[in-house]
Amino acid sequence: MIVARYAVSDPGKAAERSRLIDEHKAYLRGAAIRILLSGPSTPSAEGKGSTALVIAEVETLAEFEAFSAGDPFVRSGVYGSVDIYEWRPTFGVLLESL
Repeated sequence: MIVARYAVSDPGKAAERSRLIDEHKAYLRGAAIRILLSGPSTPSAEGKGSTALVIAEVETLAEFEAFSAGDPFVRSGVYGSVDIYEWRPTFGVLLESL
């Protein structure tokens, strides 16, 4: 199953985000799940949090939810919101590699 996590940073937690960025990246790199793509975007407007997307292949949604809960950014509240979805890609050049 392919899952996507869409997270929005809390702009008030910028200092905490900076402090934890290396730990967050290490957590993603050391994941026991198969992360297909991951990365941030820039804030859409001043005062708004940046967003980040993780796309992963897992056996169950619960497996990814547990992984997400252990992310230092999630544990510390750097993300103001986190949404996790099962994703069923049906078209695209990357589809053959899944």
